Amino acid sequence: MQPAQGDPSHALLAQLARGLVRCGRSRTERTLGDRSTYVGLSDVGQGIDCLRAAVARKVADRPLADPASLYREGRMDLIDALLRRELTLQRGHWFEDGIEAALCANGTPLLPQVEIDASSDGVPLKAHLDFVLLRGGSRPAVRVLELKSLKRIPAALYPSYEAQVYGQIGLLAEAWSRPVFSLRDRGGVPQFANLSFPDLVRRCLGLDLPETMTLVDLQGWVLAVSMTEADAFGPYHPDPTMLSLCRKTAKTIWETARAVRSGTMSLDAVAICPGFHILCDTCPFALDCPKFYGPMLADPALDRDLAELSGLKNKGQVLASEIAEREERIRQFCRLSGNRATWLKTGLYRVRNARIPGRRILDPVRLRSSLSTHLDPATVDAVIAAATTTGADYERLSISPIKPAEPRTLPA
Repeated sequence: MQPAQGDPSHALLAQLARGLVRCGRSRTERTLGDRSTYVGLSDVGQGIDCLRAAVARKVADRPLADPASLYREGRMDLIDALLRRELTLQRGHWFEDGIEAALCANGTPLLPQVEIDASSDGVPLKAHLDFVLLRGGSRPAVRVLELKSLKRIPAALYPSYEAQVYGQIGLLAEAWSRPVFSLRDRGGVPQFANLSFPDLVRRCLGLDLPETMTLVDLQGWVLAVSMTEADAFGPYHPDPTMLSLCRKTAKTIWETARAVRSGTMSLDAVAICPGFHILCDTCPFALDCPKFYGPMLADPALDRDLAELSGLKNKGQVLASEIAEREERIRQFCRLSGNRATWLKTGLYRVRNARIPGRRILDPVRLRSSLSTHLDPATVDAVIAAATTTGADYERLSISPIKPAEPRTLPA
């Protein structure tokens, strides 16, 4: 590929990518410190999905490519990929600032990025709570709010997100009166350290909370935010079983990372998530993941076909999103016109927004329940089995771009 230095737009995009990389690294260091020295609850969530990815974050030194060097080499494809990754990752941080400003505008007493040192049994475990909303007085309440930035709001949360919020409220409840809570300012400078939670709240906000957590209404929530929508999932309450799962997963991550560092275990021997996972495409450790081992094909023509097909599928997704957006805008116009049954006419088209009856669907659970009132269980199973058909096998083509990365190196 020829260098693209003659195009000023490429230079601007390379500069933006470089700034995003630096900004992201700086923010992580200020707010979270050296993440290789402890297990965070986001690591726990990732470990529940894929243990290898969580362990790799602790042991693998994989610096991102320098956008300036990529620009000099004319690799705008890699700069574009870097921009997509950084914009996705840092959008959540930008939302944090905006959400905090919105909550503060309501006069809501809150603490951002409260840190809990929950280390035990040789495992350095820490929790960072995005927002803690508080209410004192005769009916004290605490709401832990975990913010998630998503492209689309899901109908149900990913299990890793739920595990993270369960871990947060579980550790908060467990460590309530112990001096393990800390708070930093925006520059990363510690403001308060080694305080109990009621003491931290008292010093920061002047609110009095009971010294016993059981007297407080404690809930956890996940606030999912996209560019155009928001939804709240919860409430979640402290659950000993879920907290035990989080601690067990944290211990597995830490001990496995220690084994990989010492050379007694290979990173490629660590368990991976089975089947296809939506996060595989953006995982920085997917390039050399055993899941994707396979024969290397030296076929430029196939690479071109795959690149063109992948581009067309991406365009198709964008086009489908634009179609849905315009359809909704026209539907809304039809609703506001008050004309729900007849056609509306323009100079070139006519349009009608009709309500169509829902499809009739056989509910197998309700069918089994209804049959069970007349037939014995064995007959019910036989009837349902006789009426069940299996569709023909089909093929599904999956294409995922391989994102070049610098070789992995393990700390001495």
